[in-house]
Amino acid sequence: MSMLAPGAYARLGLRHPVALDLGTSTVRLWTPVSGTVVTEPAVVACTSSGAQAVGRAAIALRDTGDANLLWPVRHGVVADFFGCVHLLRVLAAASGRPGDDVSPVVVGVPATATLRQKDLLVAAVRHAFGGRVATVEEPLAAALACRADLDRDDVVAVDIGHGRTEIAHIADRAVEAVERVDAPDPFDRVSLIAAAVRRVGARPAFPGRRRLLITGGGAVHPELGARLAALTGRVVTMPADPHLATLAGLRLLLTG
Repeated sequence: MSMLAPGAYARLGLRHPVALDLGTSTVRLWTPVSGTVVTEPAVVACTSSGAQAVGRAAIALRDTGDANLLWPVRHGVVADFFGCVHLLRVLAAASGRPGDDVSPVVVGVPATATLRQKDLLVAAVRHAFGGRVATVEEPLAAALACRADLDRDDVVAVDIGHGRTEIAHIADRAVEAVERVDAPDPFDRVSLIAAAVRRVGARPAFPGRRRLLITGGGAVHPELGARLAALTGRVVTMPADPHLATLAGLRLLLTG
């Protein structure tokens, strides 16, 4: 079985596998223990007395006036290792996963991440959750969630995150070419994103439909899809919940 296929990481007897999408502003995880998506701000708060909190509790602690906020993830990679481990440990405990569980954790990673950045992310997740950690490039997870025909269509995935947009051409179920556009508001940089789509998709992998998948938390602008379709000549697909596409694809790998 391809490692980019529904159920690729599913195994009998696994109690608490985890799908994890770690973003700059938000961390999302899913485990069959709860069956729901846990969503929290990717932030840690520390007070002068040593008290700590994560997620929404960290924001509330900051509002008391006696806390500094730390955002340990930047552009989908680890910026502060110990802050990231603490954030994930608290969320792992809140998810109901036992501390001695060794079920796999499948985590999304930016396609533009370096090998060192991927290794650091894996180390942080392993410290927090234990067990085996597998990384999946986020455009591939999103393409899986969109049910793209990766064996017949020519697919470019655009993942619009917090201040960062990745544009990836997918061939043979792998990222064949990728570029990144940094912009706080992706709608202001549509022409740059479209130009990147044309560059990475200049050599079609298959003669099928030229598809453009648009996902990520920044993909909600009502005119974004239409403008990119017009500028790239590709058929646009956008899931109902574009901010959950990466996590949905990771979940499919665990469950089929």
